Amino acid sequence: MRFGPYMILALASALAACSPLHRTLVPQPAATPETIPAPAAEGDPGTDSTAERSSAELHLACFQHPSIDAWEQRLRSERSLHRQTIDSVARGARYLDRLRQIVADAGIPPTLALLPVIESSFQPHARGAADCIGLWQLGADTARRFGLQVNEQRDDRLDPVRSTRAAARYLRLLHDRYGDWPLALAAYNAGEGRIDRALLHHPGATLWDLADGHQVPRMSFDYVSRFLAVVRIVDDSPRDC
Repeated sequence: MRFGPYMILALASALAACSPLHRTLVPQPAATPETIPAPAAEGDPGTDSTAERSSAELHLACFQHPSIDAWEQRLRSERSLHRQTIDSVARGARYLDRLRQIVADAGIPPTLALLPVIESSFQPHARGAADCIGLWQLGADTARRFGLQVNEQRDDRLDPVRSTRAAARYLRLLHDRYGDWPLALAAYNAGEGRIDRALLHHPGATLWDLADGHQVPRMSFDYVSRFLAVVRIVDDSPRDC
């Protein structure tokens, strides 16, 4: 599926919103455009063909939970969330086809290219908490861990292509580590340490189990539920749940 102008118009009629992300823009020039592949880095899990993964695993819209249903209803019915989501997808239209290909090449679901909808509202220079920057809101240490340059002269987090390659490698590593996309996404938001500690006390638990036991931050639980609701609404590619 491609996110062209017709898809954005369709989304506008299908949606209706969530609290603002409160991102501020970084007053820096964009990084030098990508011309060579980013090097493999520590923690890079490599790539497999997406065909090797089950079709159900590749369709994030197949996840079912009341919290996802609730977020989907909010996104379709609340005006502010509706407008925020529409504007974010429209802003990201120029990137999405390329980003989906990069994500797919990493062997993970292409719909993960929609994560910047809630990370940064698809603003390449967005700055969040704890010096997280760019479309994917990568921290400096995480960015360096996955091969990006972050220094006074250059910040690859501002480059949509480079940062997407790093984020895709990180998401792939998290999924390989936890074996589950809701847990992997929660770790992307809250940090691996937080999820590791929760699973240490509750081995084999799902994100939903951990949330019921107040073992993960509510913000991270909402983050995952909201993203999976966005995927349900925006991505219309064929799926076999």
